[in-house]
Amino acid sequence: MDRLKNLGADTSQFAKDIESEAKRITWPSRQETVKSTLAVIVISAIFASFLGVVDYAFSWVIRQILS
Repeated sequence: MDRLKNLGADTSQFAKDIESEAKRITWPSRQETVKSTLAVIVISAIFASFLGVVDYAFSWVIRQILS
């Protein structure tokens, strides 16, 4: 029975700790979020293009070897 009482107290303390930590969060501004998002999109597009070129080159080499 003591274990159930401790569980309630532990859960309550855990919820209070979460609330306390959530108040310390500093969110980025809208401008920072847009810049970061655009950076991720640009880098992803560059990386995808690079992988596409490498894939095309490898497939061309394989076609030349097999034909």
